[in-house]
Amino acid sequence: MAETTATESVDPKMAAVYQDRQFFGHPKGLGVLGSGNLFNSIAWAAFNAIFIYYLYTPFSKGLGFSQGQASSIIAAMGVANSVFGIVGSWLADRVLGMQKALVWGNVTKALGFAMMAIPAITMNQGRIFMFIGLILLCVPLMGSSNASLTAQLYRKSDDARRDAAFNVHNIFNSIGGLLAPVIVGNISTKNYHIGFAIAAVAALGYAGIILIFGHKFFGDLGLKPVKPLTKREGTTVLKWSGLVAAVLLVAFGVALGTHSLTFDRLLNLITTMAFLIPLAFFTKMFTNKAISKHERRVFKPMGKLLAIQVFQAVIWALTGPATLMYMDQKLNRTVGGFTFAPATFVSIGAAFALIFNPVATYLWTATKFGSRIHSLSKMALSYILGSVTLFVIPLTIFLATGKVNPLWYILTMLVDNFTGAVGGPSGISLMAKMAPKSYDTQIQTAWSQCTTIGNGIGMLVFMVFNTVDKQLTLFPFLGVGSVLVGIYLYATRSKLEAAMA
Repeated sequence: MAETTATESVDPKMAAVYQDRQFFGHPKGLGVLGSGNLFNSIAWAAFNAIFIYYLYTPFSKGLGFSQGQASSIIAAMGVANSVFGIVGSWLADRVLGMQKALVWGNVTKALGFAMMAIPAITMNQGRIFMFIGLILLCVPLMGSSNASLTAQLYRKSDDARRDAAFNVHNIFNSIGGLLAPVIVGNISTKNYHIGFAIAAVAALGYAGIILIFGHKFFGDLGLKPVKPLTKREGTTVLKWSGLVAAVLLVAFGVALGTHSLTFDRLLNLITTMAFLIPLAFFTKMFTNKAISKHERRVFKPMGKLLAIQVFQAVIWALTGPATLMYMDQKLNRTVGGFTFAPATFVSIGAAFALIFNPVATYLWTATKFGSRIHSLSKMALSYILGSVTLFVIPLTIFLATGKVNPLWYILTMLVDNFTGAVGGPSGISLMAKMAPKSYDTQIQTAWSQCTTIGNGIGMLVFMVFNTVDKQLTLFPFLGVGSVLVGIYLYATRSKLEAAMA
């Protein structure tokens, strides 16, 4: 670690970045990345606030899928996004550079949202446009470039400011998450396609802010690939990419021509990818001979954090669609004769996050208390407190005689967002700290591959638990697991901290 710090202090440009505190005590580049995240959160919050309802709402207003199919599509999209994120991170590290990856990735994403903004004249046409849009949304250009660039703005030893930087991102995300769902959700009670158009415009805003301000505030950081391909490597990659693309196009054409590409077979293929591709990625990363013995020492604690993140990803995969359907079907959303869109409650959760994240940022960076609490202790606390939601939501249905009073759900959101602010960014911050040289973006991708596995498990579960009522029965079991993970992290924090040092 001393060697790394010394190297960083010799580079005048990087020293200036490390010492820059002009953006609320952080480098100005964080303001650019945070603003990009604001547009990103508006785009995805608008999309996520309405997508599952668009899927299972009957045609012609929606696409007429079943609840189980809708949940599986959400999980499949999560798998595809994180699987292709491997390629995106590789492209950012070896071909594009992180700044270009962010620009072109968001342009492609805007096209994906725009495909869904086209009204569905027939159900088949609507479903085809939806699948094309999802493919474009999963095109692997960005990877984890935003998180990687954020981590590179700080010294490896600057845990407190780096933790706070990811909390700053959470603040920007919460602003977008506050505005988009309530606006888009209520507009979409009349027309879902307007909501998708808003998402497309926001994605273009993300690309624009990086394109306009990136070079000014990042300089050369992320402008070029970290480890550019040699001419020979580039030729080899081009040949193999062309071959793979040709094979996929032929296979897709044959499947369509023979009518053998069914919904269930496509989901089975994606589920298989959810396990095989992360396994191959982790094997390659942990056995890479280019990583020095000194850097390799952190692989054991890194593996433990990744395993815990897989469990967290399972929670997200299983509870995400179920919670959205719970808001739609179980909550009493009528107040004073006006019925609120389900996505309104997503905005309430974002409002809590907007309150708690600045408090957490101040607590961890500007007080003596913050400097004494290690990231692992924050994570432990967040897992233990985060179990409250998993116990309370199914309990409200058990106790209710009709629709559930929304105040119960608002209470769970308060607790959930408090715990997210306390410990949410700590895991990814620790991974950034432990990242081997030239693996910054790919380590962030390794973190996202846990989400791939979690969504893969979710797809398997949704084959059996295919309604919202069945899915809600899983919540208490996930809550018990969350408590046990928190206890483990707290009990072993000293050993893990020593292994990371």
